[in-house]
Amino acid sequence: MLACELQDMTGFDVLRALDDDERPATIMVAPDDRYAAEALSFATTDYLTRPVSADRLAVALTRARSNRQRALQDAAAHRVPTGGRTDVGCPDSLALALCDRLVGERAGRIYFFSPIDVDYIEADSNYVKIHVGSERYINRDSLTRLSALLEGSGFVRISRAVLLNLQRVSFAVRERRGVLAFVLESGDRVASSIGFRLQSGAQLRIARTRGTRRKIRE
Repeated sequence: MLACELQDMTGFDVLRALDDDERPATIMVAPDDRYAAEALSFATTDYLTRPVSADRLAVALTRARSNRQRALQDAAAHRVPTGGRTDVGCPDSLALALCDRLVGERAGRIYFFSPIDVDYIEADSNYVKIHVGSERYINRDSLTRLSALLEGSGFVRISRAVLLNLQRVSFAVRERRGVLAFVLESGDRVASSIGFRLQSGAQLRIARTRGTRRKIRE
């Protein structure tokens, strides 16, 4: 979802900065209909005017996901197999492609980055805060919806407030009451909820310690 009116630019300026094949399925949001024609020229998925009802938003999101899936299926159908293989993808790569760009705002600027570069996503009041290395970005989506979009691409909901990218984890430490403390490559430390359990097959080095927290940032 992208607002037509931003602090230092318009949503259309953001779209113009992207090549046609880089643009994600976009739902434009505006206070009225004055930008509808311009939104149509960018072939956006939908155009919503505020206030947006829950039913209207659900329709727009369903349409965006459907359009995105069709685009992925078309791309897969035209993909040239390599190495004698005839398959065109796997569930994990498809899930990642469904959310191949994340959008974050910082200091009045809009940034785009790949989910694989994200350390973790943290609930922050009515928004979420995306952690990429030492940088923090605000996203106006919900943690629940991002969790669903990123399912199958290495992200795990370790608590009500944190969605963690396991690919960015160096190791984890078992603490009291079933809490796991995850230490990221960036040096950040995030803790799971009480009793959290890793799914089978998670590629983590679990350090069992008693009374010590080596390499954990306090």
